[in-house]
Amino acid sequence: MEYYFTEEKNVDLANSALRIEGFEYKHLVRVLRKNVNDEIIITDGKRNIYHCKIVNITKTEINCEILSKDFDLHEPGLRINLFASPLRNSDRFEFLIEKVVELGVFEIYPVVSKYTVVKNSFSETKMSRLRKIIIAAMGQSQRCYLPVIHNTVSLDEMMKITDNKASKIVYYEHTGSDFVSNKEKPEGELCVLIGPEGGFDTKEIENLIYNNWQVSSLGERKLRAETAAIISVFEQINKFK
Repeated sequence: MEYYFTEEKNVDLANSALRIEGFEYKHLVRVLRKNVNDEIIITDGKRNIYHCKIVNITKTEINCEILSKDFDLHEPGLRINLFASPLRNSDRFEFLIEKVVELGVFEIYPVVSKYTVVKNSFSETKMSRLRKIIIAAMGQSQRCYLPVIHNTVSLDEMMKITDNKASKIVYYEHTGSDFVSNKEKPEGELCVLIGPEGGFDTKEIENLIYNNWQVSSLGERKLRAETAAIISVFEQINKFK
C-alpha cells in the first residue's frame, strides 16, 4: 500500500487525529474514491508513519483517526545529496527527479554549469510542480522522508555549499587514467554531481578536483544525463548496504 502525505501541522497526536488537505485530498477523494472507514497510511515526510482510518470527509479535507504509528521505515542509511543540471526537456528532468526520489535521495540541487541549456531560476509554479512530483514519488515508493528540492544554483555556489562535505563524487564521461574512480563504500552522507547534456568543461572538472571532488565513471557508454543520475544514485545506495 502506498503512503499519502499530510503536513506535520495537520497531525494531532494528543487526540489521535490527523487531516489531509490540498492536492492529496483531491487525489484520495476524486481519483481513488476513498470513503469513510477506509484505512490508509499517511506520512508527514518527517519519518513518521501513521496507520489511519477515515472518519469524515468534507468538501475540503479528510479527517482520520490514527490507529498506530511507526517511525523511519524503509529509508536508506546513506544520505545522498544530488546535484544535477536542469535538462532542455522538462519532462526528462521531472522523470529524473521522480526516480531518484524513489531510490532514496535526501536533497536535490539543480546546478547550472557552462554547458547547461536551462540557466534561469525555476518559477514558483515550476517549483510547486516539482514538489508535487516528489511527494507522489515518496508515497509510491513507501518513503517516510520528504526530500527537499532547492532552486537552481551555479557550479561555484554548489562548491561553497559542499565545501565542508567529506564525500563528493562527480560522474564524468571522459574519465581516463588521470582520474581515480571511486570504489569505496560511502560514509553516512554523500554528494553526487551529474553534469548537463553537453557535459562538463575541462576547467570545471579541474576546479572540482581542486575542491576535493572525486571523479568517477559509470562505464564506457555515454549515458543521457537522467540515466546517469538514476544509475549513480542506485550504485551508491547499493554500495552502502
